[in-house]
Amino acid sequence: MADRHLESPVTQEPGVRALGIEAPAPRFALVVVWTVITAFLTMQVVNILDETLTTVTIVCSVTVLPAILGLQLIHTLPRFRRVRAAYGRWTLSAQAMLTVGPALFLGWPWGGMGGFVGASMLLLLPRQVAVPAFGALIVAIGVETAHAGQDTVADVLYMMVSTLVTGIIVYSLTLLSDLALAVHEAQEDIARVAVIRERLRFARDLHDLLGFTLSAVTLKSELAHAMVNRSPERARAELESIVELSRQALWDVREVARSYRSMSLLTELSSARSVLSAAGIDAHLRVDCGRLSGRADTVLATVLREGVTNAIRHSKASRCTIEAVAQDGMITLRLANDGVPPRLRKSGRCHPEQLTQGNGGLCNLALRLTEVGGTFSAGVREDGWFHLEASAMADAHEAPAPGEEASDEEKTRG
Repeated sequence: MADRHLESPVTQEPGVRALGIEAPAPRFALVVVWTVITAFLTMQVVNILDETLTTVTIVCSVTVLPAILGLQLIHTLPRFRRVRAAYGRWTLSAQAMLTVGPALFLGWPWGGMGGFVGASMLLLLPRQVAVPAFGALIVAIGVETAHAGQDTVADVLYMMVSTLVTGIIVYSLTLLSDLALAVHEAQEDIARVAVIRERLRFARDLHDLLGFTLSAVTLKSELAHAMVNRSPERARAELESIVELSRQALWDVREVARSYRSMSLLTELSSARSVLSAAGIDAHLRVDCGRLSGRADTVLATVLREGVTNAIRHSKASRCTIEAVAQDGMITLRLANDGVPPRLRKSGRCHPEQLTQGNGGLCNLALRLTEVGGTFSAGVREDGWFHLEASAMADAHEAPAPGEEASDEEKTRG
């Protein structure tokens, strides 16, 4: 049996409410539905008792009407979805019998109950069945009213219109209630997605920013240790550099936590030359792009950091070339290094769709370039070198989070 209620796969998670999303709308909508249904049934009782006060009317008012109210709530409230799915045919049949049966004894005053059956039909039956069935019910109510002695056209039309309006109102309010609940659950879903995205952003930024810095600290620490006896001055200089790198790492972590991080490609190029030299790698740089601004500067600087980190940590490189050029409004960064491990030499070039399906540094870079409308590729080519290439529009921008605007000094700090 089809159920017209809006279903949502979102489950309730108490932790989401900590984000400040409190929507009383679903409860309010349910209260409105409750109130309208109860009010309509109460009016029906008043009409029946006002028309004729007999034992039959009293018994029906006390026993049958509460049963109809209970069945109507089962057909209306979201909490009874499983009951409707399993027993909807039976509950609808029971409501129809409880509506038609008393009409044989009470006559036309009971005909107003047909509107609730009509609403249940619209809610539970497929549309191609529900609409004709509801129309047939309205006609049947009119015929029953005419045969009950209310032979004026006005009385017949009144009962038919009353059935139509009651059914449509109950049906519409039920759908609005479901819609309010669906919107509320969608808000919670959006909040959960926002939390997940923030966690991924934080993890991605930590990986991209600290991986380079910690690799540099390790290299310079080893170099300082080796130079302690042979060249104390050189060792002291390396230790001072380590202190600066540690401060930079601390600043990076704070900026990541603030949800805003600006980096300079030119500054990172200078740092890359220093770190590669400390690692004993012969670095050749070609820079022909000028000073950048906006999101492209930060993204390409991040790509350079990750590329240099990979060259130091995952290869036995002795040579590395870095090129940053501007052409036709695009900034292209290319990085290549030798010393690729044998197990990776046959891996070939990674396609963009492959790069966006993992969780490593290259995946992070591919996602960053995608966010600014750029392109990214990486892999081992026929010459046995690992090549990384990233391109982005020179004017690519991404606004920082509200309240997180960085100062001019912070924006140029690398």
